[in-house]
Amino acid sequence: MRWSDSREVVDVGLGFVGFFAVAFLAITVFCELTGEPALGWALTLLVLVLAFIGLLQLRRRIIARRQEAEEARLEHLDS
Repeated sequence: MRWSDSREVVDVGLGFVGFFAVAFLAITVFCELTGEPALGWALTLLVLVLAFIGLLQLRRRIIARRQEAEEARLEHLDS
């Protein structure tokens, strides 16, 4: 599979990480409510949430960079 857009890769990563973050949240809550040890699940959830935040910031940078390039291209065409 070939990725034509770097934003697509980030979006797929967001979906993947987001899915597992929700799954680990459910596991962590279940373990907390039943009295099972939940530290490992919670730490894994923390890593997934941090990765999700990092991917969101990367996506915002990609979009901002594209908008700047588009504005520069339009400005160049107008002059």
